[in-house]
Amino acid sequence: MNRTAPQRQFVLSGLLLLVFGALLSFASFIPGLKKQDSHFSLEGLSAAGKLSRAERLHKKGAIGTKDKPEARADYEFDRLKDPATGVIPKGIRELELAVAATIPTVEQVERMKNPYGLFASTAWNSRGPFNVGGRTRAMALDVTNEDHILAGGVSGGMWRSTNGGNSWVKVTGPDQLHSVTTITQDKRPGKTNIWYYGTGEILGNSAGKTGASYLGNGVFKSIDNGVTWNPLPATQSINPTTFNNVFQYMYRVATAPSPTQDEVYAATPSAIWRSVDGGTSWGIVLGGGAAAYSSSSYFTDITVSPAGVKYAGMSQFANGGASTVKGAFRSLDGVNWTNITPANWPATYRRIVMDVSKSDENTVYFFLYTENNAAAKANLWKYQYLSGDGSGSGGEWTDLSANLPMLGGSSGNLDLQGGYNMVVKVKPDNSDVVVLGGTNLYVSIDGFASTATTRKIGGYNPSNTNYALYPNHHPDQHEFIFYPSNPAKTLSSHDGGISRTSNVLASSVAWESLNRGYQTTQFYSVAMDLNTQDDFVVGGMQDNGTWSVSDIDATTLWEEELGGDGSFTAVTKHSLYVSVQNGTVYRYIFDDAGTYKGYSRIDPPTGKGYLFINPYSIDPNNEYTVYIPAGDSLWRNRNVALLPTGTTHSSLGWEVVADINDAETISAVSVSKTPADVVYFGTRNGKVYRLQEASPGYVDVSGTNFPVGANVGCIAVDPRDANKAVVAFTNYRVESLFYTTNGGASWTAVSGNLEEAGKSATIGNGPSTRWVSILPEEGGGTKFFVGTSTGLYSTGSLDGSSTNWLQEGGSSIGQVPIDMVISRTTDNLVLVGTHGNGVFSRRYSGPLATKDEIEKVAQLGLQQNYPNPFRQGGSTIIPFTLEKATDVKLVVYDLSGKLVTTLVSGKKPAGQHQVTWSGRGAGGQTMPSGTYLYQLTLDGKRYTKRMAFIR
Repeated sequence: MNRTAPQRQFVLSGLLLLVFGALLSFASFIPGLKKQDSHFSLEGLSAAGKLSRAERLHKKGAIGTKDKPEARADYEFDRLKDPATGVIPKGIRELELAVAATIPTVEQVERMKNPYGLFASTAWNSRGPFNVGGRTRAMALDVTNEDHILAGGVSGGMWRSTNGGNSWVKVTGPDQLHSVTTITQDKRPGKTNIWYYGTGEILGNSAGKTGASYLGNGVFKSIDNGVTWNPLPATQSINPTTFNNVFQYMYRVATAPSPTQDEVYAATPSAIWRSVDGGTSWGIVLGGGAAAYSSSSYFTDITVSPAGVKYAGMSQFANGGASTVKGAFRSLDGVNWTNITPANWPATYRRIVMDVSKSDENTVYFFLYTENNAAAKANLWKYQYLSGDGSGSGGEWTDLSANLPMLGGSSGNLDLQGGYNMVVKVKPDNSDVVVLGGTNLYVSIDGFASTATTRKIGGYNPSNTNYALYPNHHPDQHEFIFYPSNPAKTLSSHDGGISRTSNVLASSVAWESLNRGYQTTQFYSVAMDLNTQDDFVVGGMQDNGTWSVSDIDATTLWEEELGGDGSFTAVTKHSLYVSVQNGTVYRYIFDDAGTYKGYSRIDPPTGKGYLFINPYSIDPNNEYTVYIPAGDSLWRNRNVALLPTGTTHSSLGWEVVADINDAETISAVSVSKTPADVVYFGTRNGKVYRLQEASPGYVDVSGTNFPVGANVGCIAVDPRDANKAVVAFTNYRVESLFYTTNGGASWTAVSGNLEEAGKSATIGNGPSTRWVSILPEEGGGTKFFVGTSTGLYSTGSLDGSSTNWLQEGGSSIGQVPIDMVISRTTDNLVLVGTHGNGVFSRRYSGPLATKDEIEKVAQLGLQQNYPNPFRQGGSTIIPFTLEKATDVKLVVYDLSGKLVTTLVSGKKPAGQHQVTWSGRGAGGQTMPSGTYLYQLTLDGKRYTKRMAFIR
């Protein structure tokens, strides 16, 4: 099938849904957010319901939607919460990564078998999308070289370009924290090689939910111009089992031009922090600390003028009600702060962002999210410093809120989505040119003193008539940069990556995408034709729609198929199935030659019960038979080819084949290949049912050992035998995987080492398992793949609780969350959709490691220390195993690379060894609390792991 035929595009461009990854000890959600009803706009469709090529390209975004802000939050929460407690375990991201660190990798097995051979990670190929970027909160331009751009994805890590965005290199290690929310450079001469970035997205995270979101872990620092990064120990959580460190969520990191000290500031929930030693130590200079969460600002921000004047914004909103330290503040030294808040500011306000004019440092713009302004839910104020400490008559305030950009239409109004997307920036050579961002991006050339000069320049399309995207731009603005050498040239970061324009003041601003290998997209789903060896791949992404590619080359441009939040997809000979949030499904229709013939909407017109990312399944033996769950009902259509073309919502052919009960919601469905017509479906409260055509009706085949109330995320059916299936439960602290060989009559737990070793499965801290794929091998063997919140794992043998899983792509895919992994027997292709770093694939024809090999490699080399963390007065054990007698060196470093102590140096016999460390340096001194590296060197190879010490 020629899927390079003219592109299928009647794009549904949706607003990002607001997800609150709130502080664990703060309120779970910010009150007062109103749900918005979904709606569609169908301009431009032909009378026949079929789009011509010109219409498909021109009417991009002909269907548009605004969604319920809580929809994705509810979806994520329900699939991740501990069913026993109803909440997501605190600090689970750190805990699951610690469990993942104990699981052997495929690379280790191959290194053991052939020390000089290629490792398996080289076989995993990045598939892009080359030209689609993900949500980017952090972006900065090197002041010494404007071709150097650094940008960070909230679950895609830190990326660096040295050629003006023509290409990108990921500089976050596969096993490092991938959450990046803010970045800054030390701009002082001789210090510009020093950079800092902050981690942890408190507002809007889609990689998880409260407690399981991409919870950050402090500030990271680079001293080589952003090439390598290490965490600053003083900002790291030393006890990740509880929320104890506001640096786990960060709004802003900023540097100041001090001539004598390395001055760095951090804006975290509750406080503004200051360091004068480059991040080694920190102190609160404004706001409250851990003991004052309930009365401290939930949102904070800081900006520093080129001359070193500091301005801070502290929200009135606090966890317990109102903050005791709130408003706008000014400081010369960063220690003593003056409250400059005007008396007529709104009574309640949440997030504040600011910018200082570089051409007139006495001018500062403050942008507030507040519901007091009913129309825009925002305020914009201009502050002019006059004299003294800037308070009272020493400063002049102008309320510009009446001139906020409310341009009308479907998509013209300013929308901050609860404070999720906010940016204000002042042109460095003209303090009257101000850029303002919410879902859209706007510019005013009179500083928003009026509405006469305000124009929309990004986000949704300039006409405001629908939710089509602005060309080469994307809704939901997070950062904006003017080039110092030419301030008309700018960079914009948003939920679709990075864009650049050569003239931000043009009558029609033309953007170019810099998503050229900036692989930070967050996939919910991936699909390919399982009956061919076609290279065509399609996938649905968070807030970036559904895109496809026809080439395995990582640099091939992907094409957009549908907008909104890309959901489940499927590919067959005559059909491409695509969907968006809340269960809307379309079928793109092709003839035998692969020529596009039109589309039809195929979801049953039930109008209720759909999940935010709603599953469906195509019968592998009949590409026109589709199963779609809606709430407690499973619908089937035996011939969707008969459904009318266009957007007509028809009930033709749809029937309910299973109607369980109102207390259950179907969350997964799979159809067998051999024999045909066996359907498994599972629910959000731990039930699995089997439906078989030969025996009309469905039966409950739930295992007696299934976790009570857990969410079924996937049911993988062996394509050779429908009696064999694996069920994946997505929740934390439950047994994750179960296997049946008798059609569900009995189930065996097979999570094995994916659960925390030495603990009951109900209290373990293993990863959330999202998807399973079964790949039969010639000769009768089987490969099993499971996508989890800590990466991809595989095994060739399911052995109950003794099942040994290996991590795949440890040096390429890494520990980024994986929402879907699929495979096909025609060419042994395995396809992986990550939630943060795009798509990977591998033609996996070779054998997997044997059980003996896995057990052997698990015992070789350096293992994780325990306990970890450990406290002063105690000690930790560092185990390592040698295959043969050899010279060994085991040392401890701090994160700056300074040697702390040498624990072993000399020849050691083969076998298992244990070394203890009490947290003392080579001179016997007790080391500071923080994270340390311990490194084992043997046979010229170095193995390094991390541990935490608490004084």
